[in-house]
Amino acid sequence: MRMNNLSRIENLLEIYYLPLFHFAERLCGSPTRAMLLTQRTFKVALDRSQNLPVPTNVRAWLFSLLFHKFLESRPRFHRA
Repeated sequence: MRMNNLSRIENLLEIYYLPLFHFAERLCGSPTRAMLLTQRTFKVALDRSQNLPVPTNVRAWLFSLLFHKFLESRPRFHRA
């Protein structure tokens, strides 16, 4: 089961890494931060793929994960 998930993630990496990286780079403005954000996205995808069924639209799911990771990484400003 674990190997099946790994091969599935490898396929997703091959197909979606560059589009996700370019999206992250536009969001972050930094290739280094984009690379880290993209890697974190795939780590979450790997962790969640063991407990969840495969989403119907994997591409949208990955982009959504990346965007949420981006929002989590931004500093939060609190109003006084």
